[in-house]
Amino acid sequence: MKKIKLTQTQLTEIISKVIKKDNILKEQNGLNITDIQDDLLNMPLELRRQLKDELENVVGTNGEVSDEEEPIRDIPGFEGTMDDLDDISIREQISYKGIPEIKAKTTIGKLLKWVKRYLTDKATNFLINASMDELETTIDLLNVMDPNDTTGIFKPKAIYLGGGIDFAKDAVSWRGQVEEFFGPSHVVKDERLLKLVTTGELSFDGLTPPVLLNPMRAETVRDDDAVFQDQFKKWKANELTPEEFQQFQSKIRELIVHQDLYMLQVCDTNLINFDGTAGAGTFGEAQISALKNQQVFLWLTNGMKLSNVSPWLLPSITKVLVDDELWPFLSNFK
Repeated sequence: MKKIKLTQTQLTEIISKVIKKDNILKEQNGLNITDIQDDLLNMPLELRRQLKDELENVVGTNGEVSDEEEPIRDIPGFEGTMDDLDDISIREQISYKGIPEIKAKTTIGKLLKWVKRYLTDKATNFLINASMDELETTIDLLNVMDPNDTTGIFKPKAIYLGGGIDFAKDAVSWRGQVEEFFGPSHVVKDERLLKLVTTGELSFDGLTPPVLLNPMRAETVRDDDAVFQDQFKKWKANELTPEEFQQFQSKIRELIVHQDLYMLQVCDTNLINFDGTAGAGTFGEAQISALKNQQVFLWLTNGMKLSNVSPWLLPSITKVLVDDELWPFLSNFK
């Protein structure tokens, strides 16, 4: 088929129409990186890494493609190759802002062919239409989702084991598994823990960093106080009398909240098991971690997704982990 040579003015008009159409579609869809984060996290780890590497290649080459690219046939009135577009300085006419008719034929479009089965159409369209800034943001997010990537992360001195307790089916086991993973020399317990939760003072002598602060070791009132146990059951059943409610409040404040905050304040990292049972305590602790510039490692379990996490917490998250990805990540600190 014979090629049609366009003047620079004609091509500029075509590109302007494409950009206008694309901007309208973006406004209608309102897509941004938060709309595709679950899709990315649902991909197998190795594919996430491959996708990140390919996106880095695209960003590194400014989205340019090789000379072997097929002719572009999707722009009305134009038939040619990327070289033809370069010849008339297309990149001087636009700031690479995501023209689907062009980008679908470039590296972005090709690399998405092998990950498309893991992505929704929404996520695929976002990546195809993404600007360079959006691609860089996607790369940053993929790094946050990689358990072997410790960019910007320091070895913790003390880790708080946060997560749901009151509504959790088992708040003890996973915390015990983390303690077992690191070993007994990392665990703050017994008299040392008692001094911490009553005075706020912790001696690190004889402990191996990162030391582990497990709230289940301190909140003994849950197991040892029969009155508290009875009031707790009544609270769940909404059966507390006004007098019992005041007593329950006092115990919660003195024997749980204050103790947990003493533990959290000596930590530089908060590992949160986000399993769908987190309550006000977990989110309150997360906000304190953010205010204290602590690292926040978010561990998604029990089918939880990033979209289940409050937007207030998202900017504070240092690392996102899913299920068994926690353990290779923690290995970086042993």
